[in-house]
Amino acid sequence: MVKLDRFDIEFNNAESAYFAGQEISGKVIIETSEPKKVSEILLELKGRARTYWTKHSGKSRTHWSQAEPYFCEQFNTCYTHKFTGASKDGDEGRILPEGRHEIPFSYTLPKTLPSSFEGEFGYIRYTCKAICERPWDFDIVSKRAFTVVGIEDINEDPKFLEPATASDCNSSIRFCCRKQGPISAELSLDRSGFTPGEVICVNGKIRNDSQRTLRSSCLRLKQHVNYRAKTFAGSEHVKTSSKVVVKKEKGEIAPLSVFEWNNEKIILPSIPPRLSKCKIIEITYTLELQADNAVTAILPICVGTIPLLADLMTRAAKNGRVESNGRIAQPEDTCGNESDSVVHVTVTDECGQPVSEPAVDDLSPEMEALISSRKRVRMPSSILSELYPTLPSPYYKESHFGHVDITEDKENVQFGEKRFAPKYPFYTD
Repeated sequence: MVKLDRFDIEFNNAESAYFAGQEISGKVIIETSEPKKVSEILLELKGRARTYWTKHSGKSRTHWSQAEPYFCEQFNTCYTHKFTGASKDGDEGRILPEGRHEIPFSYTLPKTLPSSFEGEFGYIRYTCKAICERPWDFDIVSKRAFTVVGIEDINEDPKFLEPATASDCNSSIRFCCRKQGPISAELSLDRSGFTPGEVICVNGKIRNDSQRTLRSSCLRLKQHVNYRAKTFAGSEHVKTSSKVVVKKEKGEIAPLSVFEWNNEKIILPSIPPRLSKCKIIEITYTLELQADNAVTAILPICVGTIPLLADLMTRAAKNGRVESNGRIAQPEDTCGNESDSVVHVTVTDECGQPVSEPAVDDLSPEMEALISSRKRVRMPSSILSELYPTLPSPYYKESHFGHVDITEDKENVQFGEKRFAPKYPFYTD
C-alpha cells in the first residue's frame, strides 16, 4: 500500500470555530518522501444532524434514527492535473512529486446553521475531508471536524431580558404519621437569557415551617436534550436525556426557619446553546432550587450565542471602553506596522485576563501542556462585526462536556482526528 508521510487539513482560524454565515478557509497539506501516483485530490465539506439509539425488548431490537442534512459540498481541487507524466515504469499518469504540497480552499457557510453539538443519542457535526484518489488502489482519507456557532440572539425575545421567578410548596409533609408544616422554595433571576461566560446571579429562599430539620438545599443547572427519530417503518419517538451541568449545595435548615441564597453566582460554563435551527434535536436548560427532595423550584433559562447587548454596553461604559461611534473598543494593536491581513490574537486565562508568557526554556513538558490546556484565544469574526457592530469578538472555549469519538460506522480514515470537542463563544467582562 502506497503511503503518504503526512496528509492533513489545517484551518486558517486557529480555533477551528466559525459563526454561521462566516467563510471557512484553510489548506490541505501533503508531504511525501518519494513521487506517488495520485489521480485526484478531492475535498468534502459536510454538515448534518443525526439521532440514533436502539431499544431492546426481550430478544427483539428496535433501531431508531433520523438525519437532517445541512450541506454537503464536494470539490475537485484539480491540483494533480499539472503533474501528468510518465512514471519510472513508463506508465502515463499523474505523479505527485516528492516534498510538501499545500492546497488552499475556502467555503462560505450557510447563515441558518445550528450550533455544533455532541450528545448521548445524537449530534450536530461539521467535518472537512480530503480524499487522495489513487489509480487501482484504495483512497487515502484525512478528516477534521470544526465548530459552527449558530446565531442564537437572546436580545430578540423580550421575555429572556425580564426578571423571572419560580416557586414550589409542599404542605403534605408527614413524619412518623403526623402531618408537618409546609416547606416552600422560591427562586428568582434578574433575567433568564444568558451566554456562556456570563455570571448568573441567583436569589433563592427556602422556608421550612415543618418540625423536622432539612438535611440540605441544592442549586442545580441542568441540561435537557430531546432527540427525535424514526424506525424503518416510520414510527416516530422522542428520547430525553438530562444531566447536571453545575451543582452547589448548602447545609442543614432548622425547623421553623428560613434559609436564603443571596446573590449566589454561577459562571455559565462553555455549553451548547439552544438549537432553534434544528428539527430533530432540542436543548433546554433549567435552574433548580431543591430542599431535601421535598420541594423543587424550577426556572427555565435560555442559553444563546449573542449576549445581552445593553448589558455589555453598560459594563464597557463603566470601564471607559465605549468609543464615540457607540462601538465597544477592542484591545489596542501593539504589533507596529505589520500588515492588516495578519490575524492578531490575545491569549487569556479562564477568567478572561491576559496571560503573560513565561520563558519556554524554564518549563517542563508537563507544565507546557498544562498552560496550553488552560489558554483560550480571542479571534476576530467578520460576520459578527457585520451583524452586531457593538459586540466584541468572543473567546472560544472547549465544551464543558469534553471530547467525544467522531468515528462513524464503516468509515475508513487514515489521517486527521478521531476525537473532537466543540467550542462555544465565551463572553467575559
